[in-house]
Amino acid sequence: MPLWKKVPPDRSARPRSILTGHDGSAEAVAIAPDGTWLVTTSWDGTARIWAANGKPRATLTGHKEAVEAVAIAPDGTWLVTASWDGTARIWATDGALRATLTGHGGSVDAVAIAPDGTWLATASDDKTARTWAADGAHRATLTGHTGGLQSVAIAPDSTWLATASDDGTARTWAADGTPRATLTGHTDALEAVEIAPDGTWLVTASWDKTARIWAADGSPRATLTGHTGRLWAVAIAPDGTWLATTSGDQTARIWAIDCPPAAGHGESARDAARPAEAATPAGAGAATPEAAGTAVPEAAGAAVPEAAEAAASEGVGAAAPGGREAAVPAAAEAAISGGEKAAASEGGEAKHRAGEKAGSPGEG
Repeated sequence: MPLWKKVPPDRSARPRSILTGHDGSAEAVAIAPDGTWLVTTSWDGTARIWAANGKPRATLTGHKEAVEAVAIAPDGTWLVTASWDGTARIWATDGALRATLTGHGGSVDAVAIAPDGTWLATASDDKTARTWAADGAHRATLTGHTGGLQSVAIAPDSTWLATASDDGTARTWAADGTPRATLTGHTDALEAVEIAPDGTWLVTASWDKTARIWAADGSPRATLTGHTGRLWAVAIAPDGTWLATTSGDQTARIWAIDCPPAAGHGESARDAARPAEAATPAGAGAATPEAAGTAVPEAAGAAVPEAAEAAASEGVGAAAPGGREAAVPAAAEAAISGGEKAAASEGGEAKHRAGEKAGSPGEG
């Protein structure tokens, strides 16, 4: 049965509350683990906390540019925002600022909090990711990508993470920043990466119109083809048996994982994923066996120890105490003022990163 038919007609989605207050496009949203509150971010430079019934709780101010991403800690007691101003900020759930994370030389486009709640990771247009303790102390800088980073994901056991870049590759790293593998095979920029609930495989989504499944060690498993436009996002079901992709071709596709990589590292990637009934008309999409993609042993990428950061200018790679504004690195200010980020037109088009990516989101 197609998944959409499982929702009774009288249970179709309708607004329960309309949350107003932002003065710019609302960009990201996250819901607290207990489901009692949520947070939204906006191009107006703020984030807002709301009760589940839509009642406003707090407005988080301090960022100087659009707030691109947000994540809530597993225990629901704190959250982190990421901004085009080159910083991330840690907040208490009452809106109090705990720390400002500075050091990136470009916009911070993604953030993830480890499931154990002890650390977090940020990904930036400056071609690096950074890991931080939950109190905001800098841990490591992950270098090696040759393009801006668009996505970061942390494994369920909190021991490793993955990054996706405009350079067309994904990379996996140990939690301490040690490089593990570079995942190559995509022929255009990567937009997203997600790690399976059991931590044994991951999936990437690319502007080359495909998604790819990889084992946790970086070995390729399958290529998901069928979309006719760039891929913008990917999500894996909690039970790990299916995933969904969205594309500039104005469709989303649901893929069944028939032979999850968790079954072992030696089996063929053939039929590892296929379009599910609800995703596309029969025969429209296919999961092709992996051949072109390879996992390259990590060599070029490196995790810079925090000791190396000490040589940087004052304020770089540091967490400012809550309530005190941290200086944004000059390089970040220059990049932002230079128009690194461009607003997309109204009408549902997604924003794109000027200078790094061009063309309409629906471009084939």
